[in-house]
Amino acid sequence: MAFESHEHHNMIAAPAGDTADQVIWRTENGIALAWGTTVPTDATSGYCIGCIYIHDDGGSGTAVYINEGTASSCDFNPVPTQASADSMINGIDDDETAGTAAGTGPSPLIWNDSKWFEALLDPTVGFCYFNDFLGQIDVTTGDGFTLTQSNSTGTISGLETDQGGVLVVTSAGAQADDSLNVQLKNCLFKPAAGVKIRFEARVNMTDATQQYYLGLAGVQTALLASGAIEDTVDKCGFFHHAASTDNKISAISSRTSSEEIDADVAANADNTYVKLGFVIDGLTSVTYYVNGVSVGTCVDTSDIPNAVMCLSMFAGYEDAAATMHVDWVRILQEGGRAT
Repeated sequence: MAFESHEHHNMIAAPAGDTADQVIWRTENGIALAWGTTVPTDATSGYCIGCIYIHDDGGSGTAVYINEGTASSCDFNPVPTQASADSMINGIDDDETAGTAAGTGPSPLIWNDSKWFEALLDPTVGFCYFNDFLGQIDVTTGDGFTLTQSNSTGTISGLETDQGGVLVVTSAGAQADDSLNVQLKNCLFKPAAGVKIRFEARVNMTDATQQYYLGLAGVQTALLASGAIEDTVDKCGFFHHAASTDNKISAISSRTSSEEIDADVAANADNTYVKLGFVIDGLTSVTYYVNGVSVGTCVDTSDIPNAVMCLSMFAGYEDAAATMHVDWVRILQEGGRAT
């Protein structure tokens, strides 16, 4: 019996315009396997769907391509490997983790060079929390946030008028020191040597003379007791209490009763959003940022927190009922996962 020779494995010239290519295998639907120094130009015909192109002068992530187009109009894309995927994750442009200092998103000086994307994919790198408050908000203690009222006042809720999701924290009271203390006790971060913690939130106060606290703090039912910032738990954040200058923001870093307060680090206006953030660098420094600009630093190591702290908010009556609107919160800890 005679057999017809098809010689599929002979080297055959590629389609016009790709003369540097060598065809390894051609089928009735087009070229299925080829190699060369130049990846076929998009829209070239003659390569079947799924054609593998060996790019013999490629590198990590560019050594092998696959046609995801059609036989009449090719679209070759690189086939990723574990090494190229790792390189891509580790090499993500810093600017992709932040917006601009003046914008409504995360600030570059806080988030550039962060390991945000790596921590999202690899929990050994760190861990992160982001909330844009678009979902259900648990308004009862034990469901999520722990709410502690003073004088039986204060609630949290979603804002029904603004797009993008907003958490409303309000004292709802009508007399001095009516307040609401809010903590997410399982959202815990711990400063330590070699650990970096980044925090930022976009907020506004309906009355900039009200009592408020925003940041991280140890578990505490009254972050501002009787109108004054408390001094028994570790904390790092921003506040305004009864003794503060009207329409000004103060910053605090503390290790229990040893604290450093930077008063009046920035101005604050009624019903005006402001971005408040900080970076805790190991046990050596804390840098505060308002609208993406550095406004102060704590370098006294005795005043830098070293215990677990959770996301914490406080709204208290001071000349008027206090309401804080929280547009979003973002927190990242790099390193330090418990073993």
